[in-house]
Amino acid sequence: MCGSRRWPWPHTVEAVLDRLTARYGQGLVVIEGAATGADRAAHGWCRRHGLGEGRHRCYPMDWSAEKRSRPDRWRMAGPERNTRMLLNEQPRLVIAFHDHFNPSSGGTSDMALRAALSQVPVWLVPGPDVTVGTWMRPGIFPADRSRRVAAELRAAQGRQSRAQDHLGVPGDSRDPS
Repeated sequence: MCGSRRWPWPHTVEAVLDRLTARYGQGLVVIEGAATGADRAAHGWCRRHGLGEGRHRCYPMDWSAEKRSRPDRWRMAGPERNTRMLLNEQPRLVIAFHDHFNPSSGGTSDMALRAALSQVPVWLVPGPDVTVGTWMRPGIFPADRSRRVAAELRAAQGRQSRAQDHLGVPGDSRDPS
């Protein structure tokens, strides 16, 4: 899940997670970025419901460290984290919580675009009513942004594939073990 850092309705995030739990039971895995707002609401819900590491995957960012280590490119840390979440976790669904969603910019928009380009369904919840929302498609995002993000995803997938090839995937004929 992803969402606005200023999301004012934590109960909406909790209600969506309750509904997903009713549908998927123990199969529900919550992946979030440990930010304020919607992420914090999901994080708290996971703790209150006793979801351990196997069902609650958290990807925090140390923005201060990013600014120190790469002062000219620290803003790429968020999109890179979003890509890691997608490639490492391979979610089946992304829920985005944002009351002023802008397809042209922002972290929630970035995650939604990366998911949509990766063929992961994205549902946008724009307000406090859990029954109101919309499915997001790649076509709502600016074409130049979509092309750039698609290239970033392909590059990251290539790096991940080369790393797996180098290490040997278990059960793979190239596996050195």
